[in-house]
Amino acid sequence: MKRLLTILAWLISVSAFADSSGVTAHLDVVSTNGTHTNLMFTCNVTLDNQTGATLTATAFPFTGLVLRVTDADGHSLAKIHPWPMIFWSFYSEKEKFQLPPGSQTFSKLWYAQDNGSGSPGLSLPSDVKRVRLQIDGTLSGTSYTNRVTSNTVEVQVP
Repeated sequence: MKRLLTILAWLISVSAFADSSGVTAHLDVVSTNGTHTNLMFTCNVTLDNQTGATLTATAFPFTGLVLRVTDADGHSLAKIHPWPMIFWSFYSEKEKFQLPPGSQTFSKLWYAQDNGSGSPGLSLPSDVKRVRLQIDGTLSGTSYTNRVTSNTVEVQVP
């Protein structure tokens, strides 16, 4: 019993001193817009800046954070960037994006793929009925260079 308590105390102390000085991402609410052949995703993303410093990006928010799209078997279907038109209404290209310490949720971020026709949309194979989504990448233009990866969310394809 004493050995078990010692091991348990060691595990708790290791988890308490684990690296908590990074940035974590959580993919919250995800909805789909469009059809199976012209699909966009609207996402709520929470970033938790645990670095203790305000991170300032020189590029549009999240340009380095892509949305990884995989099928139910884990096969990669696409890596798509946030659709920039949503940011034009909120940020100018010359503005600096700041992520202060603590959690901040960004709502209604549009992720879509430029299909060459001037309108965004991801075309999925007809047999794909569900996709798994995950935010992955870096905070471009900031001093924070570690990779940020979120949880995985499964979404039904219309």
